[in-house]
Amino acid sequence: MSIMGGAEYLPEQIADNAHFSRLTGRPEAWFERATGIATRRRAAPHENSNTMAISAVERMLAEGESLDGIDLIIGASYTPWDTVGTMAHAVQRHFEIRGAKALYVSTACSSFINALEIAAAFFDSGRARRALIVLAEHNSLYADDSDEQSGHLWGDAATALILDTSQTAQSGALQVVDIDSRGLGDLGAGPGGVYLHPRTDGLVMPLGKDVFQHACREIESAARAMLERHLLTVDDIRLLVPHQANDRIISHVAERLGTADGQIARSIGYLGNTGCASTALTLFRHRDVLRPGDLALLVTFGGGYSMGCALLRCQ
Repeated sequence: MSIMGGAEYLPEQIADNAHFSRLTGRPEAWFERATGIATRRRAAPHENSNTMAISAVERMLAEGESLDGIDLIIGASYTPWDTVGTMAHAVQRHFEIRGAKALYVSTACSSFINALEIAAAFFDSGRARRALIVLAEHNSLYADDSDEQSGHLWGDAATALILDTSQTAQSGALQVVDIDSRGLGDLGAGPGGVYLHPRTDGLVMPLGKDVFQHACREIESAARAMLERHLLTVDDIRLLVPHQANDRIISHVAERLGTADGQIARSIGYLGNTGCASTALTLFRHRDVLRPGDLALLVTFGGGYSMGCALLRCQ
């Protein structure tokens, strides 16, 4: 299966570090030093995860992709607008994608990899042939900007992409060579490290150090395992696309793996942590560096905890 096309949607409003400095009293420079984040996007009052997902699909269509033949829609988010009429169903209705299976998945920031895995299972079983994946996070709906621990981390964004079973190599398509994922809820603080209780605490990260340590360890471990499985070294990878949670995590993993600066894809500095949308969004923003035959390695760590890894080859 291959990723045939994709696009992003970013809200217009920008929250810079001066905003968080005013709320917390911390110097502006502290936020970028601690996380690598200078700015992040904020959804407008009329926007939510469903509308942002729809906007990402609209941008993808404007770039020349088609929804013809879509028979599977997977929506992913940990910041849903509606848990009954889910993102997948909202997209299905808006674009009148009749007859398609529509489902929702959430493994926090690993959801993109799990969505790929679910689509592959549907394809392998013959139950679907062409899938639309939509990923959106409305972090600002649930987060408190005055929360000194994690309020400054979160950005809002959406991405959309088409997956196809076609064996015909389309120039620029990204073949999904392999996917791996696992739940890690039994490790460390697990579901207590970062959580979202909509009616009480909202989105908080009370045990950031535990999250940081396990993210560093598990992202590195997942990357190494994928490389070893395919008899590859890090030098064989043109682009490493880690989940954009904190630039210190990215730098730590890059150093441990021995990657060169030009191999690392980043969006954290100007978009913040955009959750499950971040890995796809960052991949699309760096897609132009990939040439036919180049490999990209995507690695995620989700609060809860969870891990996801995917190896892609540019067609």
